[in-house]
Amino acid sequence: MNQLGRLFSVTSFGESHGAAVGCVIQGCPAGLPIDLNQIQQQVDRRKTGQHHFASPRKESDRVQVLSGIYDGKSLGSPIALLIENTDARSGDYDALKDVFRPGHADWTTHLKYGHRDHRGGGRSSIRITAPMVAAGAIAKQLLQQVATIEWCVFVSQIGSVSTPMLQADEERIEASPLRCPDSHATKAMLQEIDACQAQGDTLGGQIHCHITGVPAGWGEPVFNKLHAALGQAMLSINTVKGVSFGEGFAAAGQHGSEHNDQFVIEDGQLKTVSNKAGGILGGISTGEPLTFDIAFKPISSIKQTQVGATVDGNTTALHIEGRHDVCAVPRAVPIVEAYIAIILADFYLHHQLHS
Repeated sequence: MNQLGRLFSVTSFGESHGAAVGCVIQGCPAGLPIDLNQIQQQVDRRKTGQHHFASPRKESDRVQVLSGIYDGKSLGSPIALLIENTDARSGDYDALKDVFRPGHADWTTHLKYGHRDHRGGGRSSIRITAPMVAAGAIAKQLLQQVATIEWCVFVSQIGSVSTPMLQADEERIEASPLRCPDSHATKAMLQEIDACQAQGDTLGGQIHCHITGVPAGWGEPVFNKLHAALGQAMLSINTVKGVSFGEGFAAAGQHGSEHNDQFVIEDGQLKTVSNKAGGILGGISTGEPLTFDIAFKPISSIKQTQVGATVDGNTTALHIEGRHDVCAVPRAVPIVEAYIAIILADFYLHHQLHS
C-alpha cells in the first residue's frame, strides 16, 4: 500500500535517488483556498542540512503543483505534487548493491520483491516523506475551514534526555534547534548528540503531541477507530517503533478507578475531570485534546563498522558511507504533523457522511 487515508487519500510515489518524489491527493473538496507559501514553509521545516546533526544532503525541496489547483483554489480533481531530487549521490551506495545493512529494510525488501533500489534506501527512505508533508499542509488548510485546531507537536526525548513538559507554544518549539521547548533539556540533548556523533553513532527519541480543537464524534467504534488510524499513520513514518495514547502503557499498572475519566458539568456542558484516554474513547474523539507519544529508534546508518550480509548469504564487515542523520527526530516533527492532518481531514469527511 502506498496510500494514506480513504476519502481524503494521499498516494505516495518515488524513491530516494530517483528523479523525483511526489504524491497525488484525492478527495480534497473543490473551492478550498490553497496557500502555496504555507505548503512550502512546511516542507522546508523537514529539510536536511539545517543542523550539524542532520544529513548534509542539500535539496531545494521546491514543491511543484502539477494538477488540481487553479487560481488559488482546489478544483476537486486529483492534486499532484512533485519534488525533484537534485542532490542525490548514488555513487555513495555502489558498495551496498549486494549488501544488506543491519537495521534497514534491505533484506526484507529483497525477500519480498527479489529486486530493490539500493540507493539511499530506495522506497524505504525518509526522503519520500517530503511530498507527504506538502499533502499534510493542504490537509491542515482544509481543517482550518471546519475547526480551530491548535498544533503542539514537539521533541520530548532524545537519547537518555527527556523533558516533563506536556504543552508548549509554536514559538518556543521552533526556537529550539531540536524542536524541544525546554531550553535546559535542549542543551543536554545537544551535548548527548555531539558525544554520539563523535563516536560515529546515532540516537532516537520521542515526539509528544497535544492537539486541541478536534471536534467530538470523529471516528467509529470498531474498525475505523480514530486512534487506530492515527497509530497506523504514525507507524508508517520511518523509524517509528511505538505509539502511546493518553496514559499509554502506564495504564497497564493502574486500577480502573484511577484511570477512568470521570465526568463533570462545566458551563452546562459535559466534560471529563482528566484526559487519561488521550481525547479518544471507544475509537471516537471526545472533544478533549488528542494526546499521544511517538517513539523513534536510532537511525540505522552509523559510521561504526558493523556485520552486514551479502545477497549470496555470507556475512561481511560493513562500513557505511554517505550522508545520514545522527538524530532525525527533530526533522520528524513536521512529518508527524502532516500525517496527523491527513488522518484528521479524512475523518472529517467520514464524519460528514454519517452526520
